[in-house]
Amino acid sequence: MKAFQKDQLERFLKAVDDALTGPVDVIVIGGTAATLHYGVTRATHDIDTWTTVDKDLAAAAETARAVTGLDVPILKSAVADAPEDFESRLERVLPHLSRLTVLVPEKHDLVLMKAMRCDEHDLETIVQIHANSPLDLETLIRRFSEEMAPIGDPTRIRRNVLVVVEHLFPDLVDSVAQRLR
Repeated sequence: MKAFQKDQLERFLKAVDDALTGPVDVIVIGGTAATLHYGVTRATHDIDTWTTVDKDLAAAAETARAVTGLDVPILKSAVADAPEDFESRLERVLPHLSRLTVLVPEKHDLVLMKAMRCDEHDLETIVQIHANSPLDLETLIRRFSEEMAPIGDPTRIRRNVLVVVEHLFPDLVDSVAQRLR
């Protein structure tokens, strides 16, 4: 499977913008959001979206593939969980695009989304986000406690968040574990 770097993603999304006939908003999540907005250098295999990929966006993406030669899949993520109010904190990237509005989760929200799965690649991405744009531990824990509670298996999610804290704030993991009991 082909992987894409930031410059390729930007070129592809510019071609999507050029191919659109009207305005389209898309919420990009996962590795693409981390790459486009938070300086993560790890390549990504696709553009995962929170929003449905409507027919106009799908057609523009098909045109962009032909124009750029980049076979970038763009599709709604089959499985994604986010803090309850994350949409109120979305941030725009690529503001020079005229028809395509690309929105990404705020960094704490994106990290919590990545923490839901918490595989090795997710942890690498989380660590790089924090290295490039330091996270605030209190914001992370507050959003987890207040906005993630109703999602999934609470024991697994708590464990995943503690793994993230251990990677980012190793000296504070025991005190956070106590707070999250």
